[in-house]
Amino acid sequence: MLAVLFYCACLGLMMTASLAGPIFVGLLNSEYDVALRLSIYLLLGGFLFAALVLGILHRQRRMPRIGRLALVALVWLTLPLVAAIPIFDISALNFSDSMFEAVSGLTTSGSSVIQTLETWPRALIFWRSQLQWFGGYLWIISLILIVAPLGIGGLTSHTRTLIAHSDQAQVQRRMVQLAGRFAIIYVGSTALSFLAFFLTAVSASDAVLLAMAAISTGGFLPFETTLDQVLGRVGMVIFGLFLLLGATSIFWQSMLLGGEFKRLGRHRESYSIIALTIALALLVTVLIATGSANEQGAIVTALAEGFLAASSLVATSGVESRPGVFALLPLVVVLFVVFLGASAYSTSGGIKHYRLGAMFVQSWGELDKLIYPNAVRSRHFGTATRDIEVMKAIWSFFLATLLVIGLGTIIIASSGVEFEAALTATVVNFSTAGPVYESGWAAPDMPDWPDYHAFSAASKWALMAVMLLGRLEVLAIFGLFSFSFWRTDWAERRVRPGSVAK
Repeated sequence: MLAVLFYCACLGLMMTASLAGPIFVGLLNSEYDVALRLSIYLLLGGFLFAALVLGILHRQRRMPRIGRLALVALVWLTLPLVAAIPIFDISALNFSDSMFEAVSGLTTSGSSVIQTLETWPRALIFWRSQLQWFGGYLWIISLILIVAPLGIGGLTSHTRTLIAHSDQAQVQRRMVQLAGRFAIIYVGSTALSFLAFFLTAVSASDAVLLAMAAISTGGFLPFETTLDQVLGRVGMVIFGLFLLLGATSIFWQSMLLGGEFKRLGRHRESYSIIALTIALALLVTVLIATGSANEQGAIVTALAEGFLAASSLVATSGVESRPGVFALLPLVVVLFVVFLGASAYSTSGGIKHYRLGAMFVQSWGELDKLIYPNAVRSRHFGTATRDIEVMKAIWSFFLATLLVIGLGTIIIASSGVEFEAALTATVVNFSTAGPVYESGWAAPDMPDWPDYHAFSAASKWALMAVMLLGRLEVLAIFGLFSFSFWRTDWAERRVRPGSVAK
């Protein structure tokens, strides 16, 4: 379908154009050979994708439902390959490891097979961090414009009328306006985060990359030094605040900027995220303070580290102030927090508070029916309506999630990795919190878990599939293999033949 190819080419052109940033960084750091190679990829990719865009422009029609799912799948399968080519060419990584870094970056998982980041060119480090920032925004737009309007995973959206409009030109115009509106919020938050880091005496180059990581809730850091040494107390609090901002809904952020305080009060999901972060931060603070010496300022440092750790887990970033902070908590608690995730319309992973709240409300209602079978109950949780179709989609998503995690764990454990390690790696990568795996969870009398670079090639590809399925809400991919979905889409196309994409 031409419409699918057109939008995929547009995104490929955007990613290729973003190579200008790493090229500029390479020139600033006298990495002329790296800058030259990246410039070649910029020219080649720009020519290829621009030719596709210009060749299809004004020829595509509105995409059918199955075409929108195909677009999501094609974009998230193609762009990692495009992103991996410069990594494979410039670094010493093989193709599988280069793909692993690219997929991990675009899905904001933050898992890495790199053993010594300091040996990498600064331009390539910038490209690697830029991938997670680009991937965070790409997911928000994919979610708002495609996944949520289709009702995948029980998500509700105010943009259904946008997609269902019969005038293709107006649909495209409104989609661009909506994407631009949220781009302003995303870029503005990143700029504010950069300024905050820069004012705490962090170098400009590190401040840019840390801002990208915070707003995208990604796990890639631009250095191997621990965060507490680079940022200090104030910097860790700033990082935690912007991670928490990235974990909230983009709609909530828009309401906050617009001063829509009445609507803000009804957005319960964001407040449940904030409440969980505060409770977890206090717990981690107590654990850190208990194990630290009675030094001056130890409590303040523990508060800063506890807040950063809590924000990182809730936002599914996975970064910690120093190794071992997450390991102060029981592993089952950490896995539950990252599996839960944050807001439905954010860059974080996990199943989201929205879905857990919906499942809890419905389960409580079913139990209540045993006592009061004829009672009339509210069909709302927060600002959303709890109807049977939404609940079917949510429970289907939850079941598909368990199946993916189970299958991924079996594949990784079959390669010789301990079962607990395989389960942890699968859960945290599905929830886009990859660095959590390397927080030192092995028992004192047991050997350390293998790092990601020590995984077999089959395990790495399995983790890549888990990352993509976790980022794409699972059902967006499963829908492509659903016969009933294709049959329904074909019936719609027969009723409205003028809307069929060529």
